Amino acid sequence: MSHVIVKAVRCQNAETLSEYRASQMKEARWKNVTQGISDKDLDSNFEFLNGAVLNRDAGGEILLTTTGLFGPIRSGTLVHLDANAHNQVIQSERAPSDEQDTLITHLNNLHNEYTHRPPSREHALLVNGFWSATVDGAGITGLDGSANVFGSTGQLICDVDELCFPLLRYGDSRESQEHYERTLAYYGGKLLKPHEEFALGFNQDLWGIQYDQKLPQYVTEYQFGPTKGGGLFVEHHPFPHIWLPAQGKDPVFGRHTTSRILLGRRVDTQQEDNYFRTVTTEQYHFSMFEIPLNGSALAIRPQCIHNDSFTDGAQTVFLANTAANTVALRHSVPINRMFAGDKPFHREHE
Repeated sequence: MSHVIVKAVRCQNAETLSEYRASQMKEARWKNVTQGISDKDLDSNFEFLNGAVLNRDAGGEILLTTTGLFGPIRSGTLVHLDANAHNQVIQSERAPSDEQDTLITHLNNLHNEYTHRPPSREHALLVNGFWSATVDGAGITGLDGSANVFGSTGQLICDVDELCFPLLRYGDSRESQEHYERTLAYYGGKLLKPHEEFALGFNQDLWGIQYDQKLPQYVTEYQFGPTKGGGLFVEHHPFPHIWLPAQGKDPVFGRHTTSRILLGRRVDTQQEDNYFRTVTTEQYHFSMFEIPLNGSALAIRPQCIHNDSFTDGAQTVFLANTAANTVALRHSVPINRMFAGDKPFHREHE
């Protein structure tokens, strides 16, 4: 889920803050939200959480909606995640035993360990591209107001107009599991097993926002839409992400969740040109990971490039209130031909 930007408070006349909040929660985007957090947490963090509650539509059809608020994962606590629990975050009665043994430390160590062990072409797509952020003047104008809930969207200009992302599944064989784990480690990611306890190691709370998405339309009609998403987004930010797929059918579209997370990593290459000058080519690896629906979650390190638009159904993403660097994948216009493994996502019209 792209970044969250706080909605501006516009109290009408003598409207009190509580009246303002009540009126906000009567909006259609709050219709399907299950409140798994406490009233106190909602009250104390309302502006941030209110900004994360949204609907995204195309052609008059809702294709993404918020269905839950959960957590938080608090700094300095030992927790595990449970998609079937009311709050989804189960805090241990024990305190973390080692302040250095945190999830973020582990994820960063994986990223560093696998830096010189890149995945094969079978497991990662290598793309030449130029990342130009909004702060560099590359912001895309005229997009849907909810397209980037963290702010404006820049551009990752690619040298191709079709992207085929390898899809890795955590299969039954040890070989498939090892390919999955090693490739995920390259991006600074880890599969959290069911009920696996961890201490986050971040200096802010992470809030669980559950979004329900309808595929393929959310990708083809909204993300690829020139005046909607402006192109499939990828982003990175200072906090780690954790994705926890829902169990069973999603609450709005009535589908069994299929969770697919796209991860990226910048891998520049250098070579000499004909004039013996060193030329750097900006390149990116991309791989897609399907999260097994056995209670597992997928965690990534801070600043890992990612996208979660290819998830069909409901899924909770844990996030914090920080800035983000979000761009859309474009080839002068939005790239509108992609594959998630062998599944096509094509937009044939404008």
